[in-house]
Amino acid sequence: MIISRYLYREILYTLLALSTLLVLIYISHRFIAYLVQASVGDLPVAFIFQLLALKLLSDLMLIMPLGFFLALLLSLGRLYKDNEITAMAACGIPMPTKSIISFGAMFAVFVSIFTLLAAPWAESQIALLQSNLGTVAAEVSGVAAGRFKGFSQGKGIFYVEGIDSKNNTMQNLFVQTKLPHKHIIMTAKSGYKTAQDGELFMVLVDGYRYESPPGSLNYVVTKFAEHQIRIPKQMGVVESDETEAIPTKKLLFSQEPALQAELQWRLALPLSVILLAALAIPLSHTNPRQGQYSKILAGILIYLIYGNLLNVAKKWLERGDVPTWVGIWWVHLGLLIIILFLFYLPFIKMQVRKFLMNRQHKKEVLNQAQ
Repeated sequence: MIISRYLYREILYTLLALSTLLVLIYISHRFIAYLVQASVGDLPVAFIFQLLALKLLSDLMLIMPLGFFLALLLSLGRLYKDNEITAMAACGIPMPTKSIISFGAMFAVFVSIFTLLAAPWAESQIALLQSNLGTVAAEVSGVAAGRFKGFSQGKGIFYVEGIDSKNNTMQNLFVQTKLPHKHIIMTAKSGYKTAQDGELFMVLVDGYRYESPPGSLNYVVTKFAEHQIRIPKQMGVVESDETEAIPTKKLLFSQEPALQAELQWRLALPLSVILLAALAIPLSHTNPRQGQYSKILAGILIYLIYGNLLNVAKKWLERGDVPTWVGIWWVHLGLLIIILFLFYLPFIKMQVRKFLMNRQHKKEVLNQAQ
């Protein structure tokens, strides 16, 4: 019991340090990406931190298994490096395999809270944030003054000379759009944004509209006091898969391949924590000369292959290429076979060594008899 508590403490300290580092790397990467999107007007600045928090909550289920696996490799590697495992073996105390797997099971329960409850809720909030973007009235943070901005997949261009942040208005606007049967240019002295029925509109004030067929110079000029243009919802970096936002209880009895793939994916992450905990036990075995970091590269390589195979298996299940009962479970089975092989590798080596020694001994006996 004392050995288990000591081991838990070592793993927990390393896990907290690694998880903090991974989260900081994730946040910095996401934050910079969102700032770039906000600088060109694709993402309102007011949504950056809210979106960042929701994406972090959603992706923690991917960060935690990796952090736990690396924490086990580092902690057990240090015990081997400092000869603590050797001292335990000399006292008749074997490697606490059950304690490590039990700790992995407890951590898997913690991960399952995120995969089954928190992550779907976060994805639903991201989808709600995206759908309700048009309800932000007079929001001009998505427009950059003095820059041409494309919209409608490059079919239109929008330009604003200046923005009055106090009044949430824009001055000297230029809009150009190309439709299949006409070419439209609009100019206005001012403009603002408004929300109507869940859609966001740009209202041009005191301007002109020039309309002509493609390739023609015959323009129809219209002067207007106000003219509304519906703004396509942007936030291109905010993508929330509908299946990822579905509550887990609604996936349990669904027979659709896509929903079954999502359910098995959510169940796979907690299961992967237990399998990775078992994998770390034989994989962390090192000699004092090797150092505690000698198996990190092999561990990361196995983890990457395992994670990529899970994604491939999920795609196959979504497309219906594999039956539901096969799903992504074959990937876990493959990892389990590798774990069992590593556990019994010392025994296999010993048996092979005995076989070779016996064979050599028989040869020597035959040579002496001759």
